[in-house]
Amino acid sequence: MRWWHPPVYRPLVDLSTMEERHILVTYRLDRATIQELCAQLEPDLMSAIRHPTGIPHLVQVLSVLHFLASGPFQTTVAMASGMSQPMFSNVLSRVLSALLKHMCSYIVFPQVENLPTVKGNFYALGRIPNIIGAINGTHVAFVPPAGVNRYTETRKATIQQMCMTLTF
Repeated sequence: MRWWHPPVYRPLVDLSTMEERHILVTYRLDRATIQELCAQLEPDLMSAIRHPTGIPHLVQVLSVLHFLASGPFQTTVAMASGMSQPMFSNVLSRVLSALLKHMCSYIVFPQVENLPTVKGNFYALGRIPNIIGAINGTHVAFVPPAGVNRYTETRKATIQQMCMTLTF
């Protein structure tokens, strides 16, 4: 007769043993920011852990940050994090939902009346026209969703309208 033993999760990701440079390259955030983010998301992610062998919230957040920073297949990130691809898919969904709840505290768009000043300052830095923000030094094309009029009748960009209609 074989006895059934519950699976024991052994995380392969340990933030405390990693060098700061490796953390920045792998997750695109520094150690302090990741720890702050984990603390903020912990209440949302702890409800998903039903038993002591569940995946710790830190590993969930690190796995999703790695996926977002590198963009490989889910299977690759899941294996690097010590979980199966279906489990990572569930973790990805939970962490992204938790992140969306706190999105406004991390993503800030300039007010419409400040756009000319912001564009001018960015142009002075890099000679690239019409830039209204930067994300980790990465160029991101900000295009409104289909069907959204980009200009009001006064020809000013309606950033707030575009942001409210974006879906993730």
